[in-house]
Amino acid sequence: MSRIDPLPPGAIPEVAGIFESIKATGHYVPNSQLILQRKPAILKGLRALSAAVMDPAGEVSLGLKRLLAYVVARVHGCHY
Repeated sequence: MSRIDPLPPGAIPEVAGIFESIKATGHYVPNSQLILQRKPAILKGLRALSAAVMDPAGEVSLGLKRLLAYVVARVHGCHY
C-alpha cells in the first residue's frame, strides 16, 4: 500500500496522453504511475526507461522480459 494516494488517470493534463495510450493497448495502469503523475518529468523518465528495457530488439526476448517482470512483481506482492 502506498503512502500517497494515486490520482485518477489524466488528472494532470501534461501526462494525460500517457494513460490514454496505456488504456488503448488494453494494459493495466500501475498505481506507481498514477502517483508519479504529480511529477510529470519523473513519470516521463520512468516511461522512457521502461521502453528502453522492454525494447524487443534487445538480446533478451520480449516474452522472457515480461515473464521476469511478472515474477518480480509477484515476489514483491504486486498482482501485476
